Amino acid sequence: MRIRGPVMLTLFSACVGLGAFTAPATAAPTGYDQTMLETLADQLRVSPLQAAQKLDHEKALISSLDSIRSRGLHIDGAYFDDAGALVVNTPDAGAARAVRSAGLTARTGALGENALNTLSATVGKVIGADVTQVQSWGPELAADKVVVTVQPGADAELVNRLSALSGVTVRTGPALGNSTQADVIPGQIMDLDPGTNCSLGFPGTTSDGDNVLLTAGHCVEGNPDILNRNGVHIGRGVATEFPSTDMGLMDIDDEDTGRGYVDTRKGTTVRITGSSKAPVGTTLCKAGNTTGWTCGKITAYNQTVRYSGESVATSGLAKSTVCTEGGDSGGAYIAGNTAQGMTSGGPNDGHDCGYNQGSNATGSYSYYQPVVDAANTYGVTLTRS
Repeated sequence: MRIRGPVMLTLFSACVGLGAFTAPATAAPTGYDQTMLETLADQLRVSPLQAAQKLDHEKALISSLDSIRSRGLHIDGAYFDDAGALVVNTPDAGAARAVRSAGLTARTGALGENALNTLSATVGKVIGADVTQVQSWGPELAADKVVVTVQPGADAELVNRLSALSGVTVRTGPALGNSTQADVIPGQIMDLDPGTNCSLGFPGTTSDGDNVLLTAGHCVEGNPDILNRNGVHIGRGVATEFPSTDMGLMDIDDEDTGRGYVDTRKGTTVRITGSSKAPVGTTLCKAGNTTGWTCGKITAYNQTVRYSGESVATSGLAKSTVCTEGGDSGGAYIAGNTAQGMTSGGPNDGHDCGYNQGSNATGSYSYYQPVVDAANTYGVTLTRS
């Protein structure tokens, strides 16, 4: 349910019945979908070819990062800066030299990912029972701080307690609100019986060979029956961790098949070749039933969010600049061909994404459940193509 008026933070399921510069057309380079490149090109104000070069650049740097990790080099988080460099937190001069030799940018002397995660847990304890005064909190790796966003009118005592913590920045945000197929294809509608809808996430198999779908946990609360866009029964919710996290599991009917590609809702599909937690700053897009195909970049991990109507905060979420609306919950985020997560929620702040508008609806943001964490929790191997 979308609530007009004050800015609200909302889960992106939807209740049924409730109420620039154009880049020149260029043939898509091998391995990239033309629709995805055109959306990114519009966002970046470049040609589709230049958008493909950006994706190639990010992919190459991530590969270098994976390579030095595989050699056992200790690093403490990495992120893309605004110039497109992949910045790596390193503990000492030796590690910094190894990082630079791999073509990456080294940063020493930062708190780093591990310390920020520990600090974020401390912040949660300081907040304690005052969680209703807080919108969200979590590490911002590039800023090397834990950022806490409090409600307007939050108690000065709480703000002072949080501000006194070294490495913590406190901001005031908007008031929160709530609204929390034969082929089973990520990004298409996920009709819940009774009465609400979400978007399909990522299919896969469990260790015993059962066909399942990873989705937002709030979409499958109460284990609803699930239908596809044609009204055909395709499965049933079987597990949810919401609200502690926003991951859930749907059992796919035996006669139905989960597909290893994302429907962009623009007449094309994007293959799924793997899954990851890409570095902060990585470009990604999302397919959802309400807003279709929208794009942005990853801005943070390990975020804790209190959706209005919930007394318990949801933790472990990622944040992005991708625009989403009600009914997009569960929809598939993908970076290139690598699965990233499923829509959880975001602000109902009047920023209408429009359908298939890429990143034209600027100024908003969204939270998603990382797919890697959900797959590990439920022991699921994603379906690939």
